[in-house]
Amino acid sequence: MTAFPSVAATNKTWYSLTEAAYPIEVNGSVYTGRGLPVLVYKGNTYVPLRAMGDMLGASVAWNDRQGKVVISSGAAIAPCNNAFCDVLVTGSGGHYTVTGKGRVFEGVMQYAVEDGHDYLLEGHQQLDEGAPAWSPFSLKITIPPEQLPANGTLTLELFENSAKDGSQINVLSIPLETFQ
Repeated sequence: MTAFPSVAATNKTWYSLTEAAYPIEVNGSVYTGRGLPVLVYKGNTYVPLRAMGDMLGASVAWNDRQGKVVISSGAAIAPCNNAFCDVLVTGSGGHYTVTGKGRVFEGVMQYAVEDGHDYLLEGHQQLDEGAPAWSPFSLKITIPPEQLPANGTLTLELFENSAKDGSQINVLSIPLETFQ
């Protein structure tokens, strides 16, 4: 590949892009470009969405009615970190069930639901076992209709409190539902 400067413009800003001088490998296959180069802007790599979706086995489509790109994959990976794993969310309209596994100090997991501005709900749950064991959990979360955002995303934060200073550690953020 050769590097060449390119310029893109939006309504207010100009961007200087260069073609990436390195290969992009996805699951053992190298992206070849074929008229759609990989670009670099300020050290960040930008790739053609549909080509990457195809290489990952994901569907990439334009939703004309909503004016957005929709990417979906049947092989969604449940979010994980050092304290929470295999987290799945079901439900909608303010009624959610969240299941997964936790590995937290003294078996006490904390959670909060926020709307992008404020916490709508905060709580904790005692798990059957504390770290280092993984223990299953199930949360029933209800947000009253008048607290649901007109636009925005409800996000669940799972975390534990540090045994040293009480601060939030091992925070795992999980979208519950997006409202438009």
